[in-house]
Amino acid sequence: MKQEKIGLGMISLIGVAMAITGVLKIVGAEEAAKGFGNDMAPYILAVIEFIIAALITIPKRRLLGIILAASYIGGIIAFSWLHEGELPIVGVVLNIILYVGTVLYRPSLMNNSIENSPV
Repeated sequence: MKQEKIGLGMISLIGVAMAITGVLKIVGAEEAAKGFGNDMAPYILAVIEFIIAALITIPKRRLLGIILAASYIGGIIAFSWLHEGELPIVGVVLNIILYVGTVLYRPSLMNNSIENSPV
């Protein structure tokens, strides 16, 4: 039970990070739009981040939020690496926190046995 709470705390950190960066994208949208080259891009990304944060907070939708967060953070890593030419340390750290938190929260995801699959 303690392991599950630690995992949930780590996943919640990712949800909070998504919500905060979503707010920052809306607050600084004019400056961010110059970097993206599209006026609507910061708003679209902020909405996606808010959706991910909301899904992470809803217990029955948490795994969907985790999958979307992992995909979104993967995009952060790819963008940092390919377009900005820098090491994507923040994205990698966020993904590590997300993956470790997910395994602690739901250890059954690490079980490779097909017999225990709900499908």
